[in-house]
Order: sequence, then C-alpha cells, then structure tokens
Amino acid sequence: MDNLVELLIIVAVIAIQTFSGYIGNKYLGSILPIIFLGFVGFFLYKGALGFNFKDIIMPFLGFFVLVMIYEGGKETKKNKIKKELEKMKAKDISNKK
Repeated sequence: MDNLVELLIIVAVIAIQTFSGYIGNKYLGSILPIIFLGFVGFFLYKGALGFNFKDIIMPFLGFFVLVMIYEGGKETKKNKIKKELEKMKAKDISNKK
C-alpha cells in the first residue's frame, strides 16, 4: 500500500508541474520546488541528511527535475500553439487561391 501512495504522490507532482508549465503560471510552478527546498533544509537542520555525495547531489537533482518538468509543460504549450498557427496559415493560403 505504501508503494501505491508513493506512486500517486509522484504522479500528482508531475501532473501539477506539467499543468502549471502548460498554463504558464510561474507562481504555481514555483510552489513545489520551493516546498522541496524547504524539506531539504528541514532535513539538513534535523540531521537526517549528511554531507556525503548522495545527500548533496540528490536535492539538486530533485530541484532540477521539478524545474525541467515545468519547462516541458511550457514547451508543450508552445508547440501546440505553433501547430495551430501553421494550420491557420495553411487554411488562409488555401482560401486565397
């Protein structure tokens, strides 16, 4: 059951970040990375994270992944708009002839 909950949380995080990138809301897209950095800071303060390679690299990697998921959503929206514009231009060209 724990694995199912973890999987649902991961899917929800990816969905929220992708959606916030898709709608282009910078503030909504920055909420999860800030919460993530807050958890990392909390765990460092409590001593749950040490100063070994894994505990230093993983927070940077997690933050980078969250930002890249947001950027992926923005890129998807940009590509969709570009395709729609190309369709409209093609329709305009065919109507002029």
